[in-house]
Amino acid sequence: MMPDSPPRLDDSLLREIAEGFGTPVYVYHAERIAFQYGGLSRAFEGVPARFYYACKSLSNINILRYIRSLGAGLDCVSVNEVRLGMRAGFPPDRILFTPNCVAFSEYLEAVALGVHINIDSLPILQAFGERFGASYPVCIRLNPHIMAGGNLKISTGHEDSKFGISVLQVEEVCRVVERTGLYVEGIHVHTGSDITDVEVFMEGLGVLLDLSDRFPGLRFIDLGSGFKVPYREGDKQTDIARLGASLTAALSSYREKTGRNPEIWFEPGKFLVSECGFLLVSAALV
Repeated sequence: MMPDSPPRLDDSLLREIAEGFGTPVYVYHAERIAFQYGGLSRAFEGVPARFYYACKSLSNINILRYIRSLGAGLDCVSVNEVRLGMRAGFPPDRILFTPNCVAFSEYLEAVALGVHINIDSLPILQAFGERFGASYPVCIRLNPHIMAGGNLKISTGHEDSKFGISVLQVEEVCRVVERTGLYVEGIHVHTGSDITDVEVFMEGLGVLLDLSDRFPGLRFIDLGSGFKVPYREGDKQTDIARLGASLTAALSSYREKTGRNPEIWFEPGKFLVSECGFLLVSAALV
């Protein structure tokens, strides 16, 4: 059973590590990562949820191995991250490749490695469909035109963002899918980072649920992440318990209306590791 409060590293243990390994030295608190992961699992236990750790948050291979041991998959933005994840023991079907502005050759490498592929541009979608048709499933990243947190620096779902295919181009997406026979297994949005407003996630879910009947082979809906953790005392954080309850209610209603029950995927990154790291240094003597 997970503790009710976050585990802490004792100062004496940190001193012991510094003395034993020398400084500077990085220390990562595995139990804190497990605590965060357990919180996610409990918050979304009412839905068929899967979690794909965002590798870019902290790509230390030992951290990746530990997060894999907790049951998570891996979200990667480059083929090199995909290869690193496979070295850490993630099987291909637990890796999601979500690049932006990369060469088509990287998609071909990802196909050769057998991972899930998330496509966020119409030209790539067209080229991929012409090359693979229904033989290789894809996820499509959409730009929902949602401003997360009102900050352009960390919002990736607003109408001017380079990330994702605009929801205003869904008809063209569907024409590409129909022309090429693409098998769409998932649809995806990611609206930004440090999101404290639960309704941002629910709005993104609503966009994808409204479009879900356009993709009859849909297996999952990916809501990205952006869960905020407090960086200092008094900071706000995402109420994941409230979000889990809202998602459970919305998906229950959707299931009753449609008979469909897609998995819900998330890509937590900083949420899992931001509070686990320590940099130990020694004061210089002058």
